[in-house]
Amino acid sequence: MQNFVTQEDFELHWRLFDEMMNRFNLNANETAKAAGVSRVLLSRFRHGKADLGSTKLITLLLTLPSEPRTWYISQLFGTSPDMNLRSVINQSSSAEQLEALRLIADALASKNRKNTDPVEKALAV
Repeated sequence: MQNFVTQEDFELHWRLFDEMMNRFNLNANETAKAAGVSRVLLSRFRHGKADLGSTKLITLLLTLPSEPRTWYISQLFGTSPDMNLRSVINQSSSAEQLEALRLIADALASKNRKNTDPVEKALAV
């Protein structure tokens, strides 16, 4: 059978998983029990000594709280699966939304000044 996961990919998986467990202060015994895997297997995976296989990894991820699971996936793939500008703004407080509008307005005004500044136009010629 062809192996699609390189050693480098495997190392990324277990290193990120271990970092996630530490970063979010997740209890390994509770996590292993909730996912139905042995604590020893989870420990071996976290230290790069064993591969979990896709079914066990997915089961582990599904037993985790949303925040660590999202962090892991976003670190692994370089993007957050449930984050986009619209959802961030919708979840923000009124004060944060106002600050976002100010930042956008400032950026547009700055861009507009560059396009209409006579000194900039003279330098361009």
